[in-house]
Amino acid sequence: MEIDDASSLIYQTYWMTDWKKVAQSPSSTTCVSCGAKMSAVEPVRDKKGLVYDGLVCHNCKTLLWARRS
Repeated sequence: MEIDDASSLIYQTYWMTDWKKVAQSPSSTTCVSCGAKMSAVEPVRDKKGLVYDGLVCHNCKTLLWARRS
């Protein structure tokens, strides 16, 4: 996935994403809200080349993004 500006990830909510088009894989991370296992989301790259990793919990609709170091 590619975005124009990384700041737009702040506004990206669970409902704004077409989850059928986003690659996901199981992760060992547990959701802090509901305790279910989260899924790792395909990396997102912005136009500056910065990469962000995502985690999603479909159980409680939580979506988290973190910039790769």
